[in-house]
Amino acid sequence: MTNFTAKIHRFFYPVLFGAALLFTTSSCSGLQQASKEKPLLVKNDIRINGRPTLSDEDYDIMRQRPNKGLGNIRMFVSLYGLGSKLGENATGNWLKRIGEPPAYFDAKAFNATASQLKQHYFNLGFYQASDTAFTEQKGKKVIAHYHITTGPQYSISEYSLRSTSRFIDSALAHYPKGLESTDALDAERIEEEQLALTNFLKNHGYYTAQLGWVYFEIDTTAGPHTSVITGVVDPFIFGGRDERQRISKITVRPTYSFQLSNNVNDSTRTVHGIDVLQNDRRFRPGFIDEQIYLERGAYYDQNLLRSTYRNLNSLGVFQTVEFNVQPKDSALHATLNLVPLPKRSVSANLEGLGNSGSLGVGGSFNWDNRNLFKGGETLRLSLGGALTEQRNSTNTSWLIDARELNAGVALQIPKLLLPQSLTPRQAKFWQPKTQLGAQVAYQYRAQEFNRFNFSTNLEYSWTKAGAKHVFNPAQLSFVSINFANDTTLVPFLFVGFQNIIFATTSYQYQKTWKNDQWRYFLNASAKTGGHLSGISGLNEWNGNPIAQFAKTSLDFRAYRSLVRKRQLASRTFLGVAQSWNSPSGFVPFEQSFFMGGANDMRGWTAYHFGPGATSEDLLQRSGFFAAAPIKLVQSLEYRFTIQRAVKGAVFLDLGNMWLYEKTYAGTFTSEQEAAIEAGKFGWNSFYKQLGMNTGCGLRYDLEFFIIRADVGLKLHHPGAVDRSNWVITAPQLRDFNLALGIGYPF
Repeated sequence: MTNFTAKIHRFFYPVLFGAALLFTTSSCSGLQQASKEKPLLVKNDIRINGRPTLSDEDYDIMRQRPNKGLGNIRMFVSLYGLGSKLGENATGNWLKRIGEPPAYFDAKAFNATASQLKQHYFNLGFYQASDTAFTEQKGKKVIAHYHITTGPQYSISEYSLRSTSRFIDSALAHYPKGLESTDALDAERIEEEQLALTNFLKNHGYYTAQLGWVYFEIDTTAGPHTSVITGVVDPFIFGGRDERQRISKITVRPTYSFQLSNNVNDSTRTVHGIDVLQNDRRFRPGFIDEQIYLERGAYYDQNLLRSTYRNLNSLGVFQTVEFNVQPKDSALHATLNLVPLPKRSVSANLEGLGNSGSLGVGGSFNWDNRNLFKGGETLRLSLGGALTEQRNSTNTSWLIDARELNAGVALQIPKLLLPQSLTPRQAKFWQPKTQLGAQVAYQYRAQEFNRFNFSTNLEYSWTKAGAKHVFNPAQLSFVSINFANDTTLVPFLFVGFQNIIFATTSYQYQKTWKNDQWRYFLNASAKTGGHLSGISGLNEWNGNPIAQFAKTSLDFRAYRSLVRKRQLASRTFLGVAQSWNSPSGFVPFEQSFFMGGANDMRGWTAYHFGPGATSEDLLQRSGFFAAAPIKLVQSLEYRFTIQRAVKGAVFLDLGNMWLYEKTYAGTFTSEQEAAIEAGKFGWNSFYKQLGMNTGCGLRYDLEFFIIRADVGLKLHHPGAVDRSNWVITAPQLRDFNLALGIGYPF
């Protein structure tokens, strides 16, 4: 730890000094490139009924936007100006590329924006909206003011549907209306209802239905709150048909090619009447039949067609999926051209590692054999590894001190591999998958341990009603560990780190959904193991204990979109694990939780916080893996954009983990006994032991992944020694932590 903090110390102050020098330079205002005749737009002041707008849509309307900056500092404009001065050369072009051209005020764009902003509020139902737009110039700077007085918003008092066709009129009785009384007369909502009505018709056999069939009659003469709206469906307006159409023929070409000839050497009609035409029988016709949701003789359904398209793309065996539906002989013919991916392929990837207190590089090499048994199966052989520098390691050097090598084999089957009597009839619509696999991994940590892990698994996954389900009925794994040091000198929490066998069953539920400006994510999981062996009296095998445990966790996240592309993110995590027949009483390390690092309590290094009020001196001096069976974390993060791909964040983390209140077996030192006692959960004490940190971070968005650096500062440390638990009152250098990661923390 001493080595690491010293390096931060040497790195932090030069950067801070350089940033201060840069920001205090007058040229960073960007005004040197402007003049009174050609001023710089520095602000768009948008006020709705006298108050600053809270809508991103208003800012999106702006035809001209000021340069991004902090206060009067516009560093990116200055970089662009410097690049222009250097001319057309490598350095100058690079500076202009990362910089931003000056946003000179444009009177034409200003007037057009004012008109468009008023029209925007008219479309929201404010039919009496008025606007006032003016500019304020001070020297080389201009502020553009847009003031909107909305007046009352017109709303729906009555909404009805009718059609010029008696067939469609009867179908509309089953349509779930998207507009309700008291809803605003919002043009966008009305357009969404027009699209929803059109899709409803297409999903019920009206193949020729189009947006032009649907229009709305709106009567606002009775006043803002008594507007009557009527949705009209007129199939004859463009000479369409008001009769539903059936699909009389379905043809699938699973070996289609856009370059080569498509001679048919194998033609099969499936049990559901689908014609499968192939150059050679590379795919079993029964497999193709299972992946097609359309039915011969059924009414046209656009929703089933889209679901079929998504399902075929998700299989991972087709490069291109092309749909063609054509009317023929008063019916419809559907043709699916499927271009298969190569039978075998090799892929490799290299990635930076920056999670859980480690820095390093990792990679993998994969060999895929697709459509192994002509049923869309994929066999993958993989080989991977990682080299990392563990900042929480007892090794004090900055050299690579952790290495990992892993290899695996996995067979993915695009169906639930179950007896037919146990397979639901609707399962084919859930994008089902079964995976059989085995993996072996070897981990080396300098001066600490070597760890070997072998595991096999059987996994079922499917998606239903927007939620993903993963069920693993049988996973067997064996963990073997050899310590480099005398285990009697290792802190007490290593008792859970041991040679052990796991025979587990697990289930995971994931769902993402939206509600207005909010987006939510839920991940709930449950895992249990060793109980069948315990009932049979088999508690160990070959001298290695079989773990008997149960573990569950709940991860709930909420994201609120704010004005000007900002976001408020929240995460709540609760996890609990319990073990039985453990000689020591500790839950095995693999089934425990840890704190700190890049993804939860960012004021602490990974594995160096908790449980409970465990002494900070013991944690920092020993450098062990701190883990516990109870974990609670609440995180809040305010995210914003600094400049294009550069993002910023301010965050607050609150949480801790605990041991159970019970007696633990073993031979412990006095420090270890004190740590066990301090780490126990108590209803009257747990809230006093919640750690708290705040901090800020920078993120660079490379589109395919995000590089993240967060600096956390401890506020409340339940394990503080010889100082107040509110360490923020007298912060020390060790109360800062730099957490590097890939992607967002949640």
